[in-house]
Amino acid sequence: MSDTESHNADPQQIIPPAPQQAAPVPAPARAPRFVKLRIALGILPEPDGRPSYIWLERWDAFIVAIVIAFGVPLLGYSGFTLETKWIIACVWAMVWSPFFFYFEGRELVGQMMGRGAIKQEQLSEQQNTAQDPFFGVIFAGVIWLIVWAVHVALQKWPSETTVEFVSGLFSTMYDGLWTTPLPYGVVEWLILIQALVVTKYTNYITYNTGITFSKAAPMGERTERREPR
Repeated sequence: MSDTESHNADPQQIIPPAPQQAAPVPAPARAPRFVKLRIALGILPEPDGRPSYIWLERWDAFIVAIVIAFGVPLLGYSGFTLETKWIIACVWAMVWSPFFFYFEGRELVGQMMGRGAIKQEQLSEQQNTAQDPFFGVIFAGVIWLIVWAVHVALQKWPSETTVEFVSGLFSTMYDGLWTTPLPYGVVEWLILIQALVVTKYTNYITYNTGITFSKAAPMGERTERREPR
């Protein structure tokens, strides 16, 4: 090509355009492993978005009450050694105390996250259901008392007269504490006392927290309405 032809040629025909690079294809999102296991353990929420084990927020106290009501009499009747009972009591205390406190607190937090406020009716209902461990303790105590009373009565009656029965009743009652087929020792009574203490203070904390939440939400709404637009 001569100098004149190269001078008159179109520059676009001489210099080809640079090739455009293709946009990178995003890598497919990696699905989390062990999804069902994580949901079962409460690490991930349910597929519909609800928190896992939400039903335990209402049934946790009832479950604890049932275990106490029937577990303590069975422990006394089991005939286990004292060391075995202490191990069972320690494991039970370490499991149920944080379990109960966690789900009672999560029920309060769930109400705040769901609607931004706590209704007084719902707070009262939560406090009523949270009293179930108290009834479990009472039931376990009543079962022990009935078995002990029947045991004492069968030791004296009907082989003795009324006078003999009444005169030796107190000594028989004392002896029946150690000979009853359903003996409650130190471990059983400590389990019941610990249940009373934990339930009392858990309800105290959750009630005061719920009252604070219920008062804070209306205050926040009034403050928001006062802001100029």
